[in-house]
Amino acid sequence: METRYEISLKMKMFKGIVEYGCFPIGSDGGFAVKIFSLLEGTSEISEGSMITMDLVKWEDGIPYPMILIHCTYEQLAVNVKLITKELFKYFNLEN
Repeated sequence: METRYEISLKMKMFKGIVEYGCFPIGSDGGFAVKIFSLLEGTSEISEGSMITMDLVKWEDGIPYPMILIHCTYEQLAVNVKLITKELFKYFNLEN
């Protein structure tokens, strides 16, 4: 049974929720949760919540959403930079 993690980027549109990006994190659940805990955003839903970032665990092709945060465009920019930096460190410097 293969387990992998990803951070999914979603946006609320008139026709529903659209996934427009994804960061594959790998198979280390502890690392995935660590990265997600560093992200800016809130778990509180507001009327203006348009962007979400979801930590998703995949097992045998089935997605299991774990954590979801709502963020602004500014927070999204900070989060993308943070994810990229942490993934670079993890895959190039720590392993």
